[in-house]
Amino acid sequence: MGRKPLEVGHYGHIRTEMLAKSKWTATATMRDSETATRRISAQGSSPSEAKRLLKLKLEARKEDNEAQAVLGLKRAEDERQAADEAKRALNRRTFAYVAHRWLKAARSKGMALSSLVRYQDLLRLHLEPAFGDEDISAIDIVQLDDFLQEFVERGQISQARSLRSLLMNVFGYAHKKQFVPFNPARATDSIKPKTSTPTALTGVELESIRDAVARYMRPEPGRGGPTPSVPVDLIIDTMLGGGGLRIGEALALRWTDLDLEGEEPTLRVLGTTVEVRNDQNNGTGLHRQPRTKTKSSMRAVRVPEWLRTRLAEAPRNPNSDLVFCTKSGKPLSRSNVYRALKKALDDAGIEHFVLHDLRKTVATAVDKYEGLAAASSILGHSNTVITQASYVERAELKADVRATLDAFAPR
Repeated sequence: MGRKPLEVGHYGHIRTEMLAKSKWTATATMRDSETATRRISAQGSSPSEAKRLLKLKLEARKEDNEAQAVLGLKRAEDERQAADEAKRALNRRTFAYVAHRWLKAARSKGMALSSLVRYQDLLRLHLEPAFGDEDISAIDIVQLDDFLQEFVERGQISQARSLRSLLMNVFGYAHKKQFVPFNPARATDSIKPKTSTPTALTGVELESIRDAVARYMRPEPGRGGPTPSVPVDLIIDTMLGGGGLRIGEALALRWTDLDLEGEEPTLRVLGTTVEVRNDQNNGTGLHRQPRTKTKSSMRAVRVPEWLRTRLAEAPRNPNSDLVFCTKSGKPLSRSNVYRALKKALDDAGIEHFVLHDLRKTVATAVDKYEGLAAASSILGHSNTVITQASYVERAELKADVRATLDAFAPR
């Protein structure tokens, strides 16, 4: 069995040796650390004197080693703390850190939940994978341009424009808080929106869609499967008769938002539905947001008599004030509505229709008979520019100015 190794700070057997008359040396091995031992010696006029002096020397060395160990531990702790602080400082300058600080500030200033959710998704899915761990001050214009151009080249123009808007917000905040010397996102190439001519549904197309939905809602005798639980027919009628409502606005309607008893039946648009994911501040799941997409979207609409009748006859859920909800009284999700509509249209062989087409159809009809200003107002737009550019189908036959042109007739 081998000899037990010395512990740190301990010494082994002391050996003495006479060097000359009245001159002795005492020697011992001492362990300074886990990996190092050292032979220590002292001299005296006798063996006992040499041992005494050696022990004093060993004790002094032990105390010195302990002090050095304490200093070493303190130095290591200081270095660790410095490294942690440097890491925290770096983290405080990463794009992800600054972006989430901006989101927190935007939330405290009352940004709409729907906008917060959209920005969180853009950060999580696109910006954090691309720039999250980078020092925000090291991200330059070329990097941002290249990143956005990838979306443009894939034809994702709307996504690219949304990401550029978010980047300008984040870097604008970073500039304000002195994380960066200027806002590089503002210097990126502008992204033109995809130009498309608004197309309204014809009367025949609208009726075929309504017929398909009606057949879906009232299955033929003998047809298996559960009765559809999503009232797609009433949702479509409400979006149309409510003046081109957005789907989220329709699903957020409450019975208290409707006045079906007055001389002029009205519908007030006061909210929208939002699906929240992974948000500790707002909870997860489907929510009714008590505000619309924009301030101008908060509006009251006079509804036609046929819609008053449809809504008055619609069943109400005793568990909820929502016009459209689940059996438990929670808001209907857009995905469930889309799924039910797709089933109805697939059964009828109808393609290339989305619910937002109803909004364009209403806009075109109101513009034709009431004017562009009325169409913009009923849709909840802040001005007529977006109404005309994206919602009103342009008539091929232009204004009749023949009387004016007569002035140019040859004489």
